[in-house]
This record gives sequence, C-alpha cells and structure tokens, in this order.
Amino acid sequence: MSERSDCTPRDSTGADLLSAVRRFSAVAALWHTAESSGAPVRDGIGAKALHLHALNLALWHHEDAVRRPGADDQEVARRKHCIDDVNARRNAAIEDIDAVLLDRVELNPNAPLHTETPGTIVDRLSVLSLRIVPTRDEEPGARLAVLDEQYADLFSGLEQLLARMRAGAVRFKLYRQFKSAAQRGYCDLFEDRGH
Repeated sequence: MSERSDCTPRDSTGADLLSAVRRFSAVAALWHTAESSGAPVRDGIGAKALHLHALNLALWHHEDAVRRPGADDQEVARRKHCIDDVNARRNAAIEDIDAVLLDRVELNPNAPLHTETPGTIVDRLSVLSLRIVPTRDEEPGARLAVLDEQYADLFSGLEQLLARMRAGAVRFKLYRQFKSAAQRGYCDLFEDRGH
C-alpha cells in the first residue's frame, strides 16, 4: 500500500465551517430583531452553513405560524406548501455542505464510515441554536443549561469528526435524501380514520 498524502483540507474549509457555526446563536438573535438576509448563497462553506441556518429559521417561523391560534385552513395549507419547499431546500443545503467537504478534504477510503455527516450535525446545531435564543430570553435556568450543554457536546462532536477526517481515521459518504414533496405520491392511509 502506498503511503497516503496527509488528509488535511486543501484550504481552511473545516475552520470556516466551525467559525460559521459558532456564529449561529448571535445570528439567530439578530434575525429575531431584523429580517434574515435573503442574499444568494456564496461558494464558501461558511456562507453555505449560514444559508442553512436561514432556511431553518424560515422553517421554524412557518411552523410557528401554522400552530398559531386562529390560523385558518387556507393559511395552514399555504404554510404547509412553504414548509415543504423550505424543507427541500434545507436538505439540499445540508448536502451542499457535505459536497464541499468531500471536494476539499481527502478522506481515507479505508477508514471506518461515520454514518452522520458533518452537514447533518451542522443542521442539528442550527436547530439547537434557534431553540436556545428564545429560551435564553424567556426562561433561563435549568432548561437553558441543558440546551447549552447539548450544543457544546454536539459542537465538540463536529470538531472531533472534522479532526478525525483530516487524520484519516474516519470518512463519510454523501447520501442524497431525495426529499421532495413534489416527488411523493399521495398516501390515503389515514383517510376516514379521524384524527
């Protein structure tokens, strides 16, 4: 077996990703006081992570609107279509993050497979930060401490995964989710069964 070149990124991809994720809570707090930027996604992985975060914020607010007392059937149906659209774009954004990492980090093809991708971890961190912001404002205490601990543990897990990838100790694959409401057929499983 030939000696592998080291598995370091050809650029600062991992550091850029971690830097963007570190900004999630501050960005989410800002977005709760001002509208999130609808700027087009740039090529950098940090911009892609922040784009994913903006999509999660949009999804979060559409879901809140559906649960709002007094939301009529038309609004719920309209929001459900928005949720499906944003969720499809969110899945594509997760895959974009993973695709950039696969392009820029030389993975050891013989390393054990890590089944959760960096993109899915970034997505989970985004959702956690969106949960932390209002908790910090409304009910600091034990719940906030648990959420902060979860965030710290998950962020540490992402750092460790990126380091292990660079060291050639682990690899991941990009699995396309093929999640699109438009591609699914109608399922009448729960028709006429009540709630």
